[in-house]
Amino acid sequence: MQWRCEWCGRNYESDEPPATCETCGRESFEADTDDDPFESEQIVWACADCGREHVKHSPPCARCGGHNLERQRVTVDVDEDVSAPGYLSVGAPYLLGALVVVVIVGLALVGVIPVPGLSGPPAPPDAPADEERTASLSLAEVEANLHDRFETERDSEGVQSRTLDGGDTGAFVTYLTRHTVAERYDDGYDGDGPDPSAFDIRCQRQPAVGVFETAVDADAFNSESALADELATAMLDVTEYRSAIRNDAQREGISVHVAPDGTVFVGYLSC
Repeated sequence: MQWRCEWCGRNYESDEPPATCETCGRESFEADTDDDPFESEQIVWACADCGREHVKHSPPCARCGGHNLERQRVTVDVDEDVSAPGYLSVGAPYLLGALVVVVIVGLALVGVIPVPGLSGPPAPPDAPADEERTASLSLAEVEANLHDRFETERDSEGVQSRTLDGGDTGAFVTYLTRHTVAERYDDGYDGDGPDPSAFDIRCQRQPAVGVFETAVDADAFNSESALADELATAMLDVTEYRSAIRNDAQREGISVHVAPDGTVFVGYLSC
């Protein structure tokens, strides 16, 4: 049988009521005959001055310092809504924030939302002609040789070395180059240029970017380095490109594309 101290509410389980309460020392007990498992009666001590409720009779009041605590019974029905906020309502703003982060990260991982540095840069558009080779030459090798040629130029000018395609510089300039070619040679193309915010470029200075065009016959060269030398010479002859190639940038992106009519496009970005 359950016995409850009428003063502090401590429960005891015994056939007979205890002689004294071990918590408050009182000798007044009542039988706990609550048959409804979904209701419970609690004893609280309310401050007569400010109404603050306390679980035990332990003056002074934690809120106002008053010493007059009155014993009250409180019945709680767990089937009813309670006024105190529960775990979900208290945590709702934080849980929502966590959910938003998880959803955004999840969508970024599958490429639905572009998050620079996480989902990767957007894929460049398709452009007429082969983006990887012209005749027997690898355009990727031409790009690498162009970078080496520019490094030689910078070394002769006492300018610091650069990283090729650091961050998303290569991806950005590839997108820009293919967009330029597609606009020129594909009547059905209606795409837009690259959105800089979708690329993890991380420039340390104002970027310089452009697409250089030349009518040089790429098929006339028997090596990637020879074609790269020709392109580098042509670009260094243009003041704007020469300045971009020689400045104190930390990285550069290069993209070479040969159009259907043989025009060579060289996308270039330094930052």
